[in-house]
Amino acid sequence: MKNNKEGKLTIISLPIGNLKDITIRALEELQSSDLIFCEDKRITIKLLNHYNIKNKLMSYNEHSDMSTREFIINQINKGKNISLVSDAGTPLISDPGYKLIRELKKENLTVTSCPGPSSPITAITLAGLPSDKFFFSGFLPVKLKARKDYLQKIKNIESTIIFFESPNRIVKSLETILEIFGDRNISICRELTKKFEEVITLKVSEAIKNLSSRDNIKGEIVIVIEGKVKKDKSQNLETILKDALKSMSLSDAAKEISKYTNFSKKEVYNAALVLKDEKNEH
Repeated sequence: MKNNKEGKLTIISLPIGNLKDITIRALEELQSSDLIFCEDKRITIKLLNHYNIKNKLMSYNEHSDMSTREFIINQINKGKNISLVSDAGTPLISDPGYKLIRELKKENLTVTSCPGPSSPITAITLAGLPSDKFFFSGFLPVKLKARKDYLQKIKNIESTIIFFESPNRIVKSLETILEIFGDRNISICRELTKKFEEVITLKVSEAIKNLSSRDNIKGEIVIVIEGKVKKDKSQNLETILKDALKSMSLSDAAKEISKYTNFSKKEVYNAALVLKDEKNEH
């Protein structure tokens, strides 16, 4: 049975690098919370100490089970104000927090959001790529086959695509992206809002060369890559094909042109047959 005072859960966004990016409302909500649930106490305590917030801190992360969610439900029913935060950015973005929200909604409990920093949004505003439509995909699969299979499934998405990636896997992931997506425009966003923030926008092949030449890559990385471009009818396949056939076989030309343009192998091959027939007629 609910307490006369209605409790609630507030989803609070935290800075992704620069502590000054926290909002006034977020500080007020954290200060007034009866309990603050976070991913990693060691990380969140640093921010709380910085702003002299002494409220009780508890863990809620990917390992939390139904008993933890039931505890939170019980506390809200007792009229407690609960805050949910992640290590950085907005909770529930590429984390399992939705399970908690789902249970609270089943119980008709109050859930509200205190919006703020989010690295995918920050990255797409800096990338210089289309931002009217985008698809956020979280982390790419670690294993090569799974990564290839996943990229094959999403390669025809026409909106801009956003990934998270770790520094030690970034080059391998870019190599897979180049193989499956072709040489699209891409933005590598690293250490966003921090002292050594870096945003480079270039072709995938150029990004591979750039990052491969570095001794050490540090910091969290957000990849922003353009979606599949709609077929441009003004593209002159015949001209592209004639140029390619000067230095490679038909099969190689079909493969390369389909990889780096919006024409399929079948379209390239059929165009080559037309060229061949025209040549024979003359």
